[in-house]
Amino acid sequence: MKKGDPQQKQQLSLFVKELIGFALLFAVLGLVVNFFFHQSIYKNIDRGLVTQKQVVLDNRKQPQFRRPNSNSNPTIGSSPSNGDTPFRTNILVFNQKGQIVNAQMLGNRIYNLFINTRLDKAQINKVQETALMSTDNTWHYFRSLLIKVPATNKNPLYAGRYVLIMENIDTDLLAISSFKRSLLITLVFFWIVAIGIAYFLSRSSMKPILKSWKRQRQFSANAAHELRTPLTVIQNQMEYLLTQPKARVVDQVEPISTSLDEVRHLQTLTNRLLMLARSDADIIQINRQSTDLKPWLEHALKPYVEIAASQRKSLVQLIKVTGHGNVDSDLIRQLLIILLDNAIKYTPEGGTVTVSAERVRDKLKLEVRDTGTGIPDADKGRVFERFYRSDKSRNSKTGGNGLGLAIAKWIVTQHHGTITVKDNHPKGTVFAVIIPL
Repeated sequence: MKKGDPQQKQQLSLFVKELIGFALLFAVLGLVVNFFFHQSIYKNIDRGLVTQKQVVLDNRKQPQFRRPNSNSNPTIGSSPSNGDTPFRTNILVFNQKGQIVNAQMLGNRIYNLFINTRLDKAQINKVQETALMSTDNTWHYFRSLLIKVPATNKNPLYAGRYVLIMENIDTDLLAISSFKRSLLITLVFFWIVAIGIAYFLSRSSMKPILKSWKRQRQFSANAAHELRTPLTVIQNQMEYLLTQPKARVVDQVEPISTSLDEVRHLQTLTNRLLMLARSDADIIQINRQSTDLKPWLEHALKPYVEIAASQRKSLVQLIKVTGHGNVDSDLIRQLLIILLDNAIKYTPEGGTVTVSAERVRDKLKLEVRDTGTGIPDADKGRVFERFYRSDKSRNSKTGGNGLGLAIAKWIVTQHHGTITVKDNHPKGTVFAVIIPL
């Protein structure tokens, strides 16, 4: 595509929109996943705090603290405890004056970490997050829960005092940080992949648009050509008549007749163009009604018996259909007219056109056979395209404009049926139509 081509601009617009869509989708996905992971981590931590709170209040198998010996090297944030006490949980017991009364049980290293912790009675039963600096200037983070133990508690260490339950969350924060980093790398990777996907989708999305634009340009060019031809003929005939101002009408029958033929051809063309335009816009709606099929078909075919005879051709009717069917009789009549016009038009003198109709279960099967020159196999797949003509069987010299079969195809499609074309042996063409009733 050339630079500045509207098609290129449209593809670029689709690419940018799809890329932005992918970016927003991945961003929202990342935020949602990060939110739920973060909430899950803190929910588990807070559940541990609540569990430890109940252990203290219920005085269930209280932890037995011991002073670590000189050779021990306790981990920051952990406290000696039995199996019922979480490994990363520490308990500070304050008296009414805000002094830590269980310092002897914490150990020097842990006590030095918590030595600056102050009692804030306003935070009772509230989960808080605290950062503390150890003696090696390293920050450690805790989730804490302050409770007031009733004086009736059987444990003299807790009875009537304030207990601050602190759980170390350094590893949890590290896990969250690692998860965010991994999530960000993953999202960047998928965003890069999304660039390729957006480019592929934009090209794929443009294919039907480009095809439609190409068909529209071709349609406009063909329509202009088809309209120009009869207009040119009419103009030439009218200019000729102007050169004969004293001639009588009876003397100029031929140019007048030619002009009228072209006017009729022009009228047919414009009507078909209008019908196709309305069908593309879904303005035309089929109106199915119960129809007595056999008399209706015989009535629709009757005029063409005389038309065929006037051209020294034969029209054979094989109407075996019975009963009623729900069809749009006006549209089906137009379908028959199109197929019969083509068949009679391309059948030579002395030839035969055969129309057969039969009911197969709940479907109407119509066939129109002619003994003309036939349609080459290479053209059979394209005869229903607008303005398409086969060199041998469809040409403008016979008055065709390449729209009739396109309309026939649309009528059959609107009835949810099928239309096919095949050879009529030994020569000629067969158009077969199957319409659900």
